[in-house]
Amino acid sequence: MSRVLVTGGAGFIGSHVAEALLTGGSEVLVLDNLATGSRQKVPDGCDLVVADITDARRTADTVMRFVPEVIVHLAAQTNVENSVAQPGEDANVNILGTLAVLEAMARSGGRKVIFASSSTVYGEPERQPVVETDPIRPISPYGASKAAGEHYVRIVATGRRLQYTILRLGNVFGPRDSLGSRHAVTAFVDALLSGRTPTIEWDGEQTKDYVYVGDVADAVVAAVDRGHNQTFNIASEVGISVNDLYERICAVIGARRLPRHRDRRPGDVRTFVMSCSKARRLLGWSPRTPLLEALTMTVDSMARAHENNHDTVRSAAN
Repeated sequence: MSRVLVTGGAGFIGSHVAEALLTGGSEVLVLDNLATGSRQKVPDGCDLVVADITDARRTADTVMRFVPEVIVHLAAQTNVENSVAQPGEDANVNILGTLAVLEAMARSGGRKVIFASSSTVYGEPERQPVVETDPIRPISPYGASKAAGEHYVRIVATGRRLQYTILRLGNVFGPRDSLGSRHAVTAFVDALLSGRTPTIEWDGEQTKDYVYVGDVADAVVAAVDRGHNQTFNIASEVGISVNDLYERICAVIGARRLPRHRDRRPGDVRTFVMSCSKARRLLGWSPRTPLLEALTMTVDSMARAHENNHDTVRSAAN
């Protein structure tokens, strides 16, 4: 395979991507500031450089030393609510940080950048399912910064004669997610395992497209050698309401608590399902993990983590 640098590789999605690349035979270096990631998530066989992508000099030094053939750029500010509260910081990380990565890659003589974008770039879609040629009209600062990142990737990569692939990710879930992400699956499972009352924003009837993190990692691996200079939706192609998702998680865990509701989150849309026909055709990728199987693996992983945490607390108390 290739020498690949994964920014954000100590985080939720990044650690799965690094793992999949290693399995495929790539040499992998992780660059992460550990703000939301952790050393424990970095797969065995990967070296870790602790640095922030907004530090352009440190980013450039890391890239020049490793000389990757491909950079998978996952490091980002991903919380929509945080982007509303601090749009400047969101732009600093997601736009200027992306530019630092692109410039470093161009100077190093690498081949390709794979950029993790988001379904939020579409905003309120005109039709379902959403396809890649639909209008880009973000309704949150996070969506705007990801849309800007896409444009910079296209322009800078083309001007520097780099290949690129842009992956617009749906609602990604699975093991190793952090609670700070505010992702629905992670929040629901954690609350139920901890005996707390889960919270559902809005009325819960909003429909979303949830995709398993292992499938996302497979899409990134496919993009290393395919889909050059193209943009792809990466999702499950199946819409499910938040209320239905919650009921399914309760069934997997075997416990149920009546959830509380709160106001709609900024940037949330009523219905959103993505088409992945282009990825199927040009990347040879399609979502393969059924929702029940993916939820079961996520619950099992989080349950083990909860038990390990409780064991640690009990040991410390003895």
